[in-house]
Amino acid sequence: MQGIGIGTSDFKKMRVNDYFYVDKTLFIKDVLDNKSEIALITRPRRFGKTLNMSTLKYYFDCTQKDNKELFKGLKIMDQEEKYTSKLGYYPVIYITLKDVVSTNFEKMLLCLKTELVEVFIDFANLLKSEKLLDVEKEMFSTILNLKANEIEMRDALKLLTRLLYKEYQKPVMLLIDEYDVPLQNAYVEGYYEEAVK
Repeated sequence: MQGIGIGTSDFKKMRVNDYFYVDKTLFIKDVLDNKSEIALITRPRRFGKTLNMSTLKYYFDCTQKDNKELFKGLKIMDQEEKYTSKLGYYPVIYITLKDVVSTNFEKMLLCLKTELVEVFIDFANLLKSEKLLDVEKEMFSTILNLKANEIEMRDALKLLTRLLYKEYQKPVMLLIDEYDVPLQNAYVEGYYEEAVK
């Protein structure tokens, strides 16, 4: 008997635990057909945006072990080769900003640093790359070791995207979930003007 998995928004967890799953994987086809460099998915609330982003991550990510088994029996695997060939094809960065909240700007920056470090940990294997320069590895390590200044943190995702492109020679997908949470919280807590910059 399948479980419902209430509150679960991780695609892999849904599939591995055999939770009831409404197959929305044709969304992947829509993303590929769209060909936009940027897609913004907003409303409605509780519509499954986080689960869909998680699905995209597991489908496209070439930096993880083979995820083909997760998609077995789902609609995306019945599509043409131009869609199924993208399974495990791109490097994917996934970051959620849902926990980047605090009572003041300095603490919010610390929360953001923590989230970025967690993302960088996922790609720590880049430190062993023969394709990257020593200076690039040093820049990576600065963020990984929580020694980055505000400017280095601001440019962290740009750096990571560039390094992943250099390593894999493929476009990099950047998925940002709950992007608006830090600014909503800043507005509520009274430091919006500082945070919006």
